[in-house]
Formats: sequence, C-alpha cells, structure tokens
Amino acid sequence: YVPQYGGFFNDLTLNENLNAIAEVLIDNKNNRISKVNELIAKFELDNIREVKAKFLSGGQRRKLVICMALLGDPKILLCDEIFAALDVLTIQMLKKILVKLQNEKPQMCIIVCEHQARELLSVVDRAMILSNTKIIAKGTPSQLINNQSARNAYFGEFFKFN
Repeated sequence: YVPQYGGFFNDLTLNENLNAIAEVLIDNKNNRISKVNELIAKFELDNIREVKAKFLSGGQRRKLVICMALLGDPKILLCDEIFAALDVLTIQMLKKILVKLQNEKPQMCIIVCEHQARELLSVVDRAMILSNTKIIAKGTPSQLINNQSARNAYFGEFFKFN
C-alpha cells in the first residue's frame, strides 16, 4: 500500500525505513540486505540512503514508500493519490516508475486511486469512475473520456485528453 501521505518513519533514514520493513517481511538476512540494496539502486536513492525521511522531498518520499511496499513482492500494489501535491517533473517521474513496474512485473496488479485524471489516464490500461460508491463508467482511457456518464459525473464537457 502506498498512502497519499506518510507511510514512513520520519526520524529514520531512508535505509533504516527500508530495513525496518524488510526485517518484518524477509526472514533471511542476506535476502533482506540484497532486496533493500536492489530497490535503492532501482529507484536511484543511493545518494540519500542515510538522510532522515523527514528531510526528503515529496518525490523522494513517494519513491521510499513505493520501495517499502515492494519489499514484500505484493500481488497488488495499491497507490492512493500518488500524484497529490507534487510538482510536474515529480509526477512525470512517478508515471515512468508506474509504467516500468507494469512492464517488469506483469503478474502484479497496480491499482491507483487518483483525482488527477490526465495523469492517471496516461498510465493505466483500464480505469473506472466512482460516484457515491457506484461505478459510473469503466473501460480503457479512450472509452472513459467518450462516455457521457463519465463526462456528466466527473470530466465535464470541456475535458480534453490526448
């Protein structure tokens, strides 16, 4: 699970955060060390591994929490508002990470709950619009943006998507 806010220990370093979760999820110490180092390298976090989480940027924090979630090799990765309160470049970086994860781990289902429609639709295979606990529309991004119920409930008439 990748929460919208938090999901890490503020006063621990990036490395300590990953090791704390790894100790719970991975029994073998060598496997634990290997997995933590693999994720740090994969997400290009080596230069900040000893920085306390409270001093990381928003994008670095999201990368850390994604790494923490991936430690257990989940079958489902649930991301809540992963693009919230981030700058454009960081959002682009996170979108690349999600697409790369989809390609590297096709057996893992990635579910993203998000209000940033353009950003979300550019990285998903399928999506759905919920309103008052009911599914209003579902399908591919192009099916959704052409769905009148989705336009009425969420997109509005002036929404454009390339």
